[in-house]
Amino acid sequence: MELLLSLKERFGMALLLITHDLGIVAESAQRVIVMYAGRKVEQGSVGDIFRDPGHPYTRGLIDAAQWRNDADGDLAEIPGSVPSLAALPTGCAFAPRCSQVMPRCLVKCPPLYKLEAGREVACFLAERPPA
Repeated sequence: MELLLSLKERFGMALLLITHDLGIVAESAQRVIVMYAGRKVEQGSVGDIFRDPGHPYTRGLIDAAQWRNDADGDLAEIPGSVPSLAALPTGCAFAPRCSQVMPRCLVKCPPLYKLEAGREVACFLAERPPA
């Protein structure tokens, strides 16, 4: 990782990382796109995503990367299993694993909601009520 980052700086180039290691993301990226079942579910600056994740999957990833303060020192986990890309559920692919699932999540895939500049979340929880 050190070599890649030094080459990035030396040659003034961009670096695209594909990883499940949120420690590397936090330490070396400026922007992040979180994907689930082949679809973008959240995008934004690393600071915004880690400070205030908008998608339940993103929250689960962050929680799973941190040690709990319980007596056993267990890691948090996201319940269930990743769906097969050949047999995705109707609606939001994350719905069967989501603790905040709503009835419409099971029938309709949420669009990418644009939040503040450069921030997007594909979750009905991010839907803003009409003004």
